[in-house]
Amino acid sequence: MNKKQLLNTYKKIDALEKEKAQTIEKPTLYRSEYDERLIKDFHYAKFQKNLHNAQQSKALKALLEKDNWTEEDTEKLLNSLR
Repeated sequence: MNKKQLLNTYKKIDALEKEKAQTIEKPTLYRSEYDERLIKDFHYAKFQKNLHNAQQSKALKALLEKDNWTEEDTEKLLNSLR
């Protein structure tokens, strides 16, 4: 086998490996499209609830308007975000 044939063989092997890599399908995170939609809707609703609670929280608004924060203020912020 000469050098040219050897290099062509390597090119063919590389091409086969690339084809295999492209044909392998990623496994889905969800069992079905219904499950995916249900989980995404749940997370969106949870986000909306947290956003609403953060926007309506008087304690959080007072903390955000404060210039100098103490450790207690940081603890209050973390507790209000939970």
